[in-house]
Amino acid sequence: MEFKLRVNEGKENAKTYTTDTIDFTFGVVEDVMKVLDFDKMDDKMAIGVMIMKSATQLKPFLKDLFEGVTDEEIRTVKMSNLVEIFKGLYKYAVDELGMLSKLGN
Repeated sequence: MEFKLRVNEGKENAKTYTTDTIDFTFGVVEDVMKVLDFDKMDDKMAIGVMIMKSATQLKPFLKDLFEGVTDEEIRTVKMSNLVEIFKGLYKYAVDELGMLSKLGN
């Protein structure tokens, strides 16, 4: 699954970071798990609120996911793009956990 982080300059897309590799440190995953409410991952507004409330914990996560992105660039990313990324990550996690549970049987 490919994820895209679109960095903006004004209203225009200035740069796009992409990744299809998802490999996080345990500490970063632990921080994200503390702030995201997975029962509300179908609600775009709720995801946006979670992102805003936890911005300091999510920056290292985004920097792990999109190699080379800076704090300044993250500040220019539109909320709709962040919501899209976190919904995709949630779907990826659910799919992966579903596959892992099948392997255990």
